[in-house]
Amino acid sequence: MPFRFLHTLALLVVFYIPLLGQPNPSIGNHPTLLVSKEDRLNLKQKIETESWANDSWEQLLAEIDPHVTRHQSDSAWIVSRLAMYWKEGERYTQCYIKGQDWDYGEGNAPVPTVRLPGMRRWNDYVNVPLERRTPFNETGDMWGISRSSGDTTPVLIPYKKTGHMIRNNNKEILELAEKAAFAYYITQEEKYAKFSSDILWTWLMGIYYMEPPLDPDQSTKGPGGYAPGGIMGYYDYEVIHDDRQQPAAVAYDFLHDYMVQNPSNQFAKLNMTVTDMAGTVFKRFIEIGLVRGGAKGNWNVNRYRHIISSMLVLESNEYYADGKGKEYYIPYYTQISGKHHDALPEIMKNYDTNTGLWPESPGYASGMIGAVLEMALPLYRAGVNTVGENPMIQKAAMANLGWLDARGNLVVFGDMRGGPLDYEVFERLYTYYTWQNNQENADKIATVLNKGVNSGQYDRSQSGWRSIILNQPLTTSESTLPYNRAAYSSFHRHLIMKNGNDDEDGMMFTLYGGTHQHHLSANGLAWQFYGKGWALAPDGAAYESYWSPDMKYYSGAVASNTIVQGYSKGDITVNAMDPFVSSDQFYNENTTSEYCSFADVSADEKRRLIAMVRTSPTTGYYVDIFRSDLEDNDYLQHILGNTMELKNAKNEVLDLQADSITDVPHPAYSFFENVRKVDHDGDFWSSWTIDAVSPELKIDMWMMGQTGRELYQVDAPPTTLRSDLTPGQVNKSPQVTPTLVVRQTGNNAVKSPFVGVFEAYEAGNKSIQGITTLATSDNFVSIQVVSSESSQYIYNATDDGLYKSGKNNVFRGIFGISSVKGKELDYLYLGKGKLLQYGQYQIEAIDAPATATLRSVDGKLYYSSDQPIRITLKKGKSKAYPEGYDVLID
Repeated sequence: MPFRFLHTLALLVVFYIPLLGQPNPSIGNHPTLLVSKEDRLNLKQKIETESWANDSWEQLLAEIDPHVTRHQSDSAWIVSRLAMYWKEGERYTQCYIKGQDWDYGEGNAPVPTVRLPGMRRWNDYVNVPLERRTPFNETGDMWGISRSSGDTTPVLIPYKKTGHMIRNNNKEILELAEKAAFAYYITQEEKYAKFSSDILWTWLMGIYYMEPPLDPDQSTKGPGGYAPGGIMGYYDYEVIHDDRQQPAAVAYDFLHDYMVQNPSNQFAKLNMTVTDMAGTVFKRFIEIGLVRGGAKGNWNVNRYRHIISSMLVLESNEYYADGKGKEYYIPYYTQISGKHHDALPEIMKNYDTNTGLWPESPGYASGMIGAVLEMALPLYRAGVNTVGENPMIQKAAMANLGWLDARGNLVVFGDMRGGPLDYEVFERLYTYYTWQNNQENADKIATVLNKGVNSGQYDRSQSGWRSIILNQPLTTSESTLPYNRAAYSSFHRHLIMKNGNDDEDGMMFTLYGGTHQHHLSANGLAWQFYGKGWALAPDGAAYESYWSPDMKYYSGAVASNTIVQGYSKGDITVNAMDPFVSSDQFYNENTTSEYCSFADVSADEKRRLIAMVRTSPTTGYYVDIFRSDLEDNDYLQHILGNTMELKNAKNEVLDLQADSITDVPHPAYSFFENVRKVDHDGDFWSSWTIDAVSPELKIDMWMMGQTGRELYQVDAPPTTLRSDLTPGQVNKSPQVTPTLVVRQTGNNAVKSPFVGVFEAYEAGNKSIQGITTLATSDNFVSIQVVSSESSQYIYNATDDGLYKSGKNNVFRGIFGISSVKGKELDYLYLGKGKLLQYGQYQIEAIDAPATATLRSVDGKLYYSSDQPIRITLKKGKSKAYPEGYDVLID
């Protein structure tokens, strides 16, 4: 027999001996976490009768069967891929941390111990497939492929620079064990149990012999070991990444009886059962988890998400000599807070009672309610109903819908990369309501799931084994979600406005201020706009990690659509918005106009108005009027595209020359490449084309001219690392993002603001035919936008002056639009103002400034207003009208 094979057997300790004695009668039934033995036949029937469950089951088998089959003849193959301290004499039992990374190890266990990740920080590499990984890897160096470069050539990464590669390697293999353990539960075929238990024995013993790492210099804000404080977990640098215990706990739960009957011969030496060893290991994760990471924020919730499974697979209190079993630990999540952990009642207090939002960026916020619901269902099976006692859980889940675009993707701002809503949140809530026989709420949640399925954002047949167990048959086919025209969270300094909610013709923009905490960004007074369901003018979010150099770009104003100089973070003031969102709500209650929405926001020396104007059910445009009380300003606009072109008002291509940007206002300008420049004070057009899809998408921007202008066309860093956030994956890493920098020097942008109009359309379907500046002064701007459907006269002022623009066009307020079709009035729209007149038609506020509209439909006139107003009609008749919405004028 080859020496290598003998060495493998010795290392893996996979020889088995018959069980000595009888099982301890105080050991509870396993599995217990999500199912019991009695549930197996019902679950098999679900797999047979529900197509989505059957598809998910077949996919699970397709993934694990090749590994399981190979394991029957080569039991060393999969276990040898675990990242362990394999080398005899270097099977460390104690590791030491320095500068938050691995420093060295001591001790030599009788079996290989589990390798600690080489560093806390991320790197740019993902692991090569299992087949290409080094078996019995004694150095810890890992073969990796760059995520960002586009080069798929494997590179050997030194152990101390492997980032999350060690962690992800072991988690991947433990998740295979988890899936195989579930397959054993369903089929009762020993081949699945053998495969899974061989992995689990190796990991359990390798962890058992390992003490938690020590950090003598307390670079992780604590000494490590078993001492409280700091951020480290039992087997990771961050307690929120101590996640390998989860698949291990699940596999153990499904395999418990099999492992009792087929123990490793190592236990003969230790005089232990698998129940004892697993209890020791999982209780270490729990005990250390409860004293690390801090009591607040997402760290607190994510720490619980990892240790709940460890709690629930323990035996009852009486089994353990210290009296600490599952009943002892569960209250440390459901009731008992401490210095280092906040229990569920305190966690719920983090949610805003008005909005239902968690106080962090959308990715983290949606993740938190997902974690709470993920924990709720196994706790429910254990007899603890955390959902019914916390109505905020449903409100928080539903609040996430307010952050979705028409495709079902979360808006990107702050520290997040975006992507679809986590529909598992709603699956878990749907399961709970089904278990509770609450049909009304179940139908409401089923509508969300159907919407995800119908939009292509969610596929139930791609569910994992947990979903096979937990997902319930849908009782309704309804998929139409109500949407809100406006959503505003003052905590996040973030508002969203929509007009339509389908991915083909819906319009949407976001406007928000900056902050440097809560995983939000100091991005200035920024905006994004949408077209064809995509964020076409997005915030960049393709950063490698929090520690990588590119985070200096993505975490600040230079990756956003804003003016870089001046305000980057701090409070904002909403001067006006319509639809209006009251301070005790997340959404608007009333809608003034089906055509117009706008928001006017101030932040320090900045003031920005964004308006959305619908010109037909399928067309519309956005208006951006940006004032900045600085003499020098750089206006940045990132827009998706394969190409970009700058033209003057006569549609002539501007002659840009290679140059550099001097006197940069932010260090992140160093990330701009291929800089081209032209001096241009007049009106101009900038056009972006996305030719990665068919028909091509076009985004046009018109901007009013001002003196002191330099235009720069630059290649900015990629927009995203994800493959599902841009049409045709345009501007996905490593592609650059075509970006416009409009520099205005020596011309204060309060009196000479940046005024732009943006339209997105499919090639050949452009609606805007021309844009003209009508009148400007220190506090006033007016332009005319002519489209194929209509023509709008647009007004904006920052004072209380009375302004005239052409014959019989009068305005007094913050924002106003007079829209005409041919020579006939289409509508008047007054945004928080006192007067708007077009010809003989007039809206006038009687007392307080009003937001109001007067519209003509099939020869009839309707008005809406949030204040009493006086309306003058074409024949000179004037009459006062009370506050009201969509009221027919006799």
